[in-house]
Amino acid sequence: MKKTFALCSLLLSSLPSLGQEANPSLKNIQPKIYATAWGLTLADDGTGFYNDLARLIVFPERAKHRYDIIPYRRANRIFGSDKKSCHYPSSLNYMAATGLVDDRSDLIESYFFIRSVAHIFAPNGKEPPHDKEGTRGKIIAYPMGAEVPRLLQGYEGYFIPVADETDKASMLLGNRVELLIAYMPDARFVFDNLGADLPPYDPSFTINDDNIGVVCHKTPENEALIERINKRVLALRETGELAAFLEAAGIDPTYYLGALERKTLGH
Repeated sequence: MKKTFALCSLLLSSLPSLGQEANPSLKNIQPKIYATAWGLTLADDGTGFYNDLARLIVFPERAKHRYDIIPYRRANRIFGSDKKSCHYPSSLNYMAATGLVDDRSDLIESYFFIRSVAHIFAPNGKEPPHDKEGTRGKIIAYPMGAEVPRLLQGYEGYFIPVADETDKASMLLGNRVELLIAYMPDARFVFDNLGADLPPYDPSFTINDDNIGVVCHKTPENEALIERINKRVLALRETGELAAFLEAAGIDPTYYLGALERKTLGH
């Protein structure tokens, strides 16, 4: 975790503040990226792993777009109605699964920044599920907006959607739920921040394995933005900077990057 804080400090000192408009005169024509604040790893004060990742990949073209951090549900709602905007962290799979938009054909997405894998955690001292049957009849906390109830349909679970990832983790630690659905690598940061070990889970069993990047409504400005982001992702991969960024945060780039084009699971 010390490595993560050091990385945050370096990025915060060397790059523009999140939410600050670099060129207010372009306010009405810039692509707008709505970042979904959901807690520790993407906080509305500009801290957190996913904000740092945005600084690395998105911010070199800072004068040509806006990056607004908005509470999770509000960001989703605004993106659905603002047909000139973008959504982060996101994927076309996420858009389809959550019904955030009615038609995916008018959306475009960037190359992915990082892999995001949903695992099922059990309370300390308990055996975690090794398949979906292991969730049958359980009280399960999961990230609000995720398609968990659909993915576990038919197993008679009682699902509790939670907007803040720290609150969600605390529910498991406090034995207020029987299982927790959380995404890796996010969960590691959250439990580390709570001073707790990562709870038991089966690394070989996941209900969702997705790619995280930027999704935009299709406009000429947004197409240009996605093209710039894609070039940046490719450059950071080729130079090893993206892998080094992940390693500095304690994340295995071999697992969380992999091939630029890869299959996803759960949709």
